[in-house]
Amino acid sequence: MNTFAAIAVIAMLAYTVNATPCTDICNAQCTIQKQSCDFTEIFGNLCDTINGVCTQACTAACACADSCAEQCGGEYATCKSGDSSPAGPLGGLNVLSCGFNLSVCSATCQLKCNFNLLAGVVNSLGGAGAAAQASIE
Repeated sequence: MNTFAAIAVIAMLAYTVNATPCTDICNAQCTIQKQSCDFTEIFGNLCDTINGVCTQACTAACACADSCAEQCGGEYATCKSGDSSPAGPLGGLNVLSCGFNLSVCSATCQLKCNFNLLAGVVNSLGGAGAAAQASIE
C-alpha cells in the first residue's frame, strides 16, 4: 500500500508540474483520489460517484480562473512583446505597465465572471421557482 501511495504522489507531482490551468490540476487530484478509492475495493460504485462530484466541483471552481488566465495572459504576452525599445532607464516601464495591466485585467475578469455565474444561478432558480409556482396553480 505504501508503494502505491508513493507512486500516486509522484504521478500527481509530475502531472501538476506540467499542468498549469486550474481545471487540469484539480482533475488530476480527482483522478488520483479515484484511483486510491478503486484500489481499496471496499466502496464499489461509490468511487465513480465521488469522482463525478469532484470533477464537477473542479469545473465550477475553475471556470473563471482558467478563462481569465487565458484572456489576461494573452493580453500580458502581447503587451510585453510590444516593447521593442532597448533596455535602459525606460526599459523597465513597459514591464511595470504590463504587470499593472495584468493585475487590473485579472481583477476585472474575475469579478465579471463571478457575477455572470451568480446571475446564471439566480436566473436558474427564478426559472425553477416560476415552474414550481405554475405547477401549484
